Amino acid sequence: MDLDIIHVQHPLSSIYTAEAEPCVLALGFFDGVHLGHQELINLAKRIAKQQDLKLAVMTFFPHPKQIIGNDQTPQTYITPLEQKAKLMQDLGVDTLIVVNFDSAFANLSPSDFIEDYLCGFKCKHAVAGFDFRYGHKGEGNMETLKIEGKRFFEVTEMKKFEIDHEKVSSTKLRVLIAKGRFADIPSYLGSYFESQGTIDSEDNQHVIVTLSEAFLTPPPGVYLIEINTEGNVHEGIAHQIMDGSVQGSWHLHFNDSLHLKGKKIHIKWKSECIKKSKQMKDRRAKTIVKVQAF
Repeated sequence: MDLDIIHVQHPLSSIYTAEAEPCVLALGFFDGVHLGHQELINLAKRIAKQQDLKLAVMTFFPHPKQIIGNDQTPQTYITPLEQKAKLMQDLGVDTLIVVNFDSAFANLSPSDFIEDYLCGFKCKHAVAGFDFRYGHKGEGNMETLKIEGKRFFEVTEMKKFEIDHEKVSSTKLRVLIAKGRFADIPSYLGSYFESQGTIDSEDNQHVIVTLSEAFLTPPPGVYLIEINTEGNVHEGIAHQIMDGSVQGSWHLHFNDSLHLKGKKIHIKWKSECIKKSKQMKDRRAKTIVKVQAF
């Protein structure tokens, strides 16, 4: 079954609420859809099955910090909406509700958020993490959600999700990506960090990659990568171009010709930084790729 994606903004139109079906609603930003997020959504999924309800997820875009934080620079993401939606579908979510987080929505009181959005989408059981906040200045928390929401729906709070006594969080993943520690990421994300690319042309010497500044990108370094093209896995090496010509440009080096001009590829960043060596010189790049992270 395909995922139903609903984009809404404040004030919420009755067009959306009129078509809403009773649901279990998982709440959060879910950047990365890491193992903690997956545990929360699977918890909501089990409740939905027990209560014979639809499974919905409510998320927000852009990140609240971009609207209410002191730093007004564009927010970067581990998983932009397109990839986030794909992961939600893979987890068995029926409906993804994407709320446009603007200043009007940010000023919504906690009680109005509950009545307008949770009740509006016919939430019968809300599921969120212990640190979930909502409403103006984040005044709403899990305790207020339980108190104010009890007239309308049940509430389940997921406790802190830890691995080796460390909280699994999007912040942790951001730190790992910023340090180029890609080998550690599957322990928290459940998979490798990925970028998406479109192959522009072929070249006998190297692969040129341009990563979008809108999303998280690796720090300068040399990395082991992997791409999957039509069921064929190709391992390669990536390193950043440091000649100052184009910021964010990378070289990808493969042993095989890909012959995939114009097609999109997914790049998995697999290793820690490695030193440039004779291996780098021996690898001949076969494809020029322009990549946009997702």
